[in-house]
Amino acid sequence: MGNRDLNLSGRDALATLEVDASSELKRARQLVEEAVGSDIRAYLGGLGAKDLQPQSLTGLVTAAVAGGQWGFNSLVTRLQSLDLKIKDLDNAANEILTLIYRHTSILNYARIRATSVQSIVKALLGKSVSQETKEDLGKVLNYRITNYQNLVVWSEMADNCYQDFVLSSGQVSRRSISTYSKLWKSYVEERLTLKLNLKSNGNKKDFISERLKPVINYKSPSKSQVEKLILESNKQYNFESQTKSIRKNSSTPKLVTLKKDLGGRILQISYNMNGIDPELIQPVLNSIKGQLIIDPRQNNMLIDMSSETSQVIIEIEKPKKEDLDTIKIQLGALPTSP
Repeated sequence: MGNRDLNLSGRDALATLEVDASSELKRARQLVEEAVGSDIRAYLGGLGAKDLQPQSLTGLVTAAVAGGQWGFNSLVTRLQSLDLKIKDLDNAANEILTLIYRHTSILNYARIRATSVQSIVKALLGKSVSQETKEDLGKVLNYRITNYQNLVVWSEMADNCYQDFVLSSGQVSRRSISTYSKLWKSYVEERLTLKLNLKSNGNKKDFISERLKPVINYKSPSKSQVEKLILESNKQYNFESQTKSIRKNSSTPKLVTLKKDLGGRILQISYNMNGIDPELIQPVLNSIKGQLIIDPRQNNMLIDMSSETSQVIIEIEKPKKEDLDTIKIQLGALPTSP
């Protein structure tokens, strides 16, 4: 079934995979966020919230997709600011996270896969490989892929070359190597058989195209379906709120969200509609610097910081040191609260 006139060098294959990994992750995030938004709207609709504004929904989706304790706290804060008359905000936030778990698990898989592929591509196309691996690397880069058997051989060669390099340099732990290897081979199988018009003989259950099927043309669930999905979810959340309680008669400004594409990675900044407290900017930047030092390879960073009058929530996908300047400029351009 292959096209005999079409072939690919190992170097070109790596470049193709790098570009595809970025676009694939972006598409996965978009589809998952749309499905999460539909679920949240359905859940809150079941509680009587019928007129949820797009900006409010975007903020809730941002927090829910971030997940963890940070995402939970942000959900509680945002639900509280919307004044939806929800009696138990902690329970509502936990149920939302439980409801959307089947969606966010897809995005988490896409993130891990993209990270694995990009790590391998960067190592093999970079100039930092050791002298011992240069000969093997040359074979990987110059190899011609013309049929399925070639593809399998090349995939294994590239994986072995990468493992030799990162294990000797200590850049990746042995524990992570097996995961990287599995995801790499699955990704090569899925993307390059398609590009070369070859028939795939691999296990398609790990293909992102298969994983994404539930969120393509996703339909919002009914109230009874929402209840069933929460009850039958593979993950049940039970976070406890760590945010300060707000008096019933106090007013909490609504949050708005700015979304920016950083070359296939997403930066989202949420802040109070009446402006950001300028005194929060430097602590936010310091917090980002600190997290980058502690874990420079994290897939997703969430910063949630507040003062008595203002709150700033920043989510960065696959954060980099150079993102600091972009974030500083974006924060400086926001309106400030009095």
